[in-house]
Amino acid sequence: MPKELKIVFGILGAVAIAVIVTLASQNTPSVTSEKLVGAAVHMTSTKDAKVTVVIFGDYECPACGVAHPITKQLMKDYADNPEVNFVFRNFPLPQHAHALISAQAAEAAGAQGKFWEMHDLLYEYQKDWVNSADPLDIFVAYATQLGLDVPKFKQEVSDNAYQAIINKDKADAAALNVQWTPSIYINGVLEQKIPPVEEFKSKIEALLK
Repeated sequence: MPKELKIVFGILGAVAIAVIVTLASQNTPSVTSEKLVGAAVHMTSTKDAKVTVVIFGDYECPACGVAHPITKQLMKDYADNPEVNFVFRNFPLPQHAHALISAQAAEAAGAQGKFWEMHDLLYEYQKDWVNSADPLDIFVAYATQLGLDVPKFKQEVSDNAYQAIINKDKADAAALNVQWTPSIYINGVLEQKIPPVEEFKSKIEALLK
């Protein structure tokens, strides 16, 4: 091959690699991305944490129910470490009849300072309400258990008072091309499966070094 052609192909190859790298960086969400972490979200630490785990979830999703004990254990393990931040974003799926009202219940509880407590109850007792014709009474029982202002909670859930927050979460999920629940991002990298506790912990520990 003539020397000139080698130079041309070399330049073209370098340009192609640069384009691929640029596109890849544009398509990989950053942990500080507003689309990923959100403006008003539920988190266990701060946006400045060294490791951020973002979970797009649906309270009616069976796979989310399976993932919940794993993430809850990790939240407990890192509760005293401000460098690890867990973030929950709503992604209620349209095929789940009670996905939206359960998200409203979590948000209404969150407005009274009990988001994570309601979040846990919804997942841990998922089988109790998922097939109910109207799960609101069950959610009200959870609100009572948590010591919430029950009339306020019930009214807000009935009025879909937190639809704007849920819509923002859904819009960010769409912008990130979230396809399933739970979609778990560890420092901006989407996990293709639910990592077991020890594997999940290993990933976090490696990023903390």
